[in-house]
Parts: sequence; C-alpha cells; structure tokens
Amino acid sequence: MRLLTDNLQLSGQGSLQLQLYQLLQHQMLQGLWPNGALLPFSRQLAADLKLSRNTVNQVLQQLVAEGYIEGQPGRGYQIIAVPEQYFQPDPARALPLNQLTLNHYDLPQKQGAATGLLQPGVPALQQFPYALWQRLLSRHSSREQLSGFAEPLGYLPLRQALAVYLRQSRQVVCDEHSILITAGAQQALFIAAKLVAKAGQQVLMETPGYPRLKQALQLCELQVQHLDASSASGLDIKTLPDKTEAKALFLTPGHQYPLGGIMPLANRLAVLQWARQHNCWLVEDDYDSEFQYQHRPVASLQGLAGGEGVLFAGSCSKTLFPALRLGYLVAPKAVIAQAASILQALHGDVPLLPQAALADFISEGHFGRHLRKMRRYYQQQKQFAAQLLQQGLPQCRLYALDAGLHLVLEFPERLDDICLQQQLTALGIKTQPLSRYLFNAEPRSGLVLGIGHNTVAQLTNALAALIALCRNALQRNTG
Repeated sequence: MRLLTDNLQLSGQGSLQLQLYQLLQHQMLQGLWPNGALLPFSRQLAADLKLSRNTVNQVLQQLVAEGYIEGQPGRGYQIIAVPEQYFQPDPARALPLNQLTLNHYDLPQKQGAATGLLQPGVPALQQFPYALWQRLLSRHSSREQLSGFAEPLGYLPLRQALAVYLRQSRQVVCDEHSILITAGAQQALFIAAKLVAKAGQQVLMETPGYPRLKQALQLCELQVQHLDASSASGLDIKTLPDKTEAKALFLTPGHQYPLGGIMPLANRLAVLQWARQHNCWLVEDDYDSEFQYQHRPVASLQGLAGGEGVLFAGSCSKTLFPALRLGYLVAPKAVIAQAASILQALHGDVPLLPQAALADFISEGHFGRHLRKMRRYYQQQKQFAAQLLQQGLPQCRLYALDAGLHLVLEFPERLDDICLQQQLTALGIKTQPLSRYLFNAEPRSGLVLGIGHNTVAQLTNALAALIALCRNALQRNTG
C-alpha cells in the first residue's frame, strides 16, 4: 500500500527540512502510517508540499539512517517496524525511580547565580584591569598550541611564574615540577583529599571552617573530626589529639576562615612536630593570605616543613576574579604525578588560554602591582565597614579585622542567623550565617559579611539596612 499526501501539512515553524522531518516522523510514531506501507515518491512529496526534491531526499535519508524507513529498489521507501513503545507508552516498563539507589551527600544547593551586596568571597570586581587582561588574552588567542591538550601539570610558563611568586611571597618550597594547575582551590582541595585518604578513613579539619571543604570531604566519603579554631591564633594546638588514626589535617594557618586567626610561628612548629609524630599529612589552604593589613603575609607552613608532608592549595579567585577558575596545588614531587592523574580523571585539562594570560600577568609585574593596590583598597573598605558596624551595633563583636575580604559580626546572644540571612537576601544583601561555618561546635550566631565588591555608597546603604534588621532582632530577643 502506498500512502497518500492529502492530509500532510507543514507546521510553519523552523526550516523546511526540519518541518518535513518532524511531519513524517510524527505520522510513523503515532501509528498513523502502518509498518510496511510505502511512502509517497519523493517527486510527489516535493510537488504536493511545494518543496525542493533536494530537501525531500535529505529528510528521507535521515529517516533511513535513524531506522524508520528503508529503500526498496524500484518502489521507493517503505516503513519498517517502529518499536511500539515509541507511541504506546507502557507504565509497567517505566523505571521505578522511587526504588533506584541514589547516593545522598547532604550537600546544600547553591542559591542564585548573581553576586550580591556584602557577599563573602567576592573581590572588588570593578577594580580589576579588564582592558589589560583582554590585551593579554588577545595576545595568545590565535596560538595553535593553546587549542590542543595541556601538559599533565598545566601550562609550563604559568607554573614557572607561580613558582617564583610563591617562593618570594609565601616562602613556599617549590618549582614548576611540583605545581599542578587546577580549576580553582576547591578542586585542589578535593584532589588533596583523594590523595591523602581513602573512603572511610579519618581526617581532621577546623571549626569554624570552610563549608565547601567539608563538602569535598563528604564527597570523598571520609570520616571528619573537627578541631577548635576560634581563637585569634587560629587552630588551637591543645586540641590536637594525642592518639589519632587521622590521615590528614586540613587547616588555614595564614588566615583562618572565617574568624581570621593567624597562627603564630610557635604554633606552626608545634603542628609540624605533631604531624611528624603521627604520620599525618597537612593540607594548607592558603585562603586570602595575600591580604594582610598589619604586616606582610606570613611564611607558609609548607615552607617551614621544607616542602615535605604538606600539600599547599591556593587560588586566584580572590586576588583576581572568581570566574577565572584557576587555582593550584603544590605537592612533593613524589606525589604530584598522582595528583595530576586525579585531575585528569575528574576534569581533564584546565583551559590553556587563561593560563597563558595569567602567566604574563604575573611575570610582567601586573599581578604584584594589582595586589599592592588592592591591599590598600580593601584595608580602607574594611576600616570603613568596621566603623559603621561598631557604631551601629556596639554590643556585637567583630572578627577578621586585620586580614582578608570579609568581616564576622557575632551577636551577643543566640539569634536565628539563618532566618536573618533570608530577610537580608530579600533586600539583595547576600551575607552568610555564622552558624553555617560551625561543625560540631558550641552554638554561636552571627553574620559573615563580604566587604570587597561594594562601593562606599553600597557599603553604607547595605550596612544601614543590616544594622536596622539586627537591632530589631536583638530587641525582640531580649523583649
């Protein structure tokens, strides 16, 4: 039986080729044209639907390739068996989604993509030299070698530039063969976790601490024990266990996050001694350490250890901009190749073009000049914000005054800081509740406030709204 074209009509949406394809496919999938029937000849289809024969033939060939029809010598195209489930849904054949196994890691969902007022972790994006950065990108955009695959550790000139910078500024013991370029510090921390421990093994981390580190450790299925790091010296070395099966200690000695403690030399040496005694890796997250306002950035734990037994993670998200997604992991040469293998399994290559631009940005001195400029800028922003908060909420305590891009405002009594954060979010103010950073620790409530990506006028208005909300909450709590 040869089919007729009397009832065929194109939809008018999309290209003519797409319209014809969808029309013929619909006829077959809905069972309107039976298996074994012969399609109208291509000449007839073209004439009746006012299409070119070339368009008709291209669609017919596509349907042949997808298994809907087959050519019959001298007879045209015949519909072959179309699986019934395409047009006869059978609930009995559906996958039982409620019975399938799914791993749950208790990870929070990111809320919103926009950058807001007082949002922690965001630098002063308006201060970045975009015109210069664009010139550096353009310089390398036509290089053929940057369109292929990268070396296992990343772009060599960037690793060389980073090695010079890290040796000079942070006293890190490294060269270009001990640095792995990653897609941000978060990925570097995840790789470090995979290097130092297997699923089910124990690791240690700070509380208060970095929630995304906790999430990375959860994804690695590690058992996490928390150590107090709430003092002005960061990690309390008295809480280091006398006996432990922990494979690694994750810490932020240069600038504890979020409370801002800076670990003194005596404590750093004590941590190194403890790690040697317990055969425990140290994973040093160099968060925000470039922005110290009372003194130069302190020497790294990795440098004090001579480069052994410490994995050092850093990023350009705060010094440049978060969307750059470039970070690094410094590791002993005995393990750096394994770190690179983990990166390849997770991510493949990190894009080369921004690596090339960043290499020039560092080696030509732009990075150093930008850091010096931004230290002055952030110090002024922080002093201004702290003054407003101290005047408006004198009963609250401020942390992280001397370093970094944020302040911590702690309330004198317990408040629902998550509820308060939600009220602020409705006003476009994206602070974070202090309770989010506490893990198995004594309850505290407050807000973590970013001071980087705000003008003076924005800071003034946002902090005025925040102070008013906090005052009302405190009054209700004591009323």
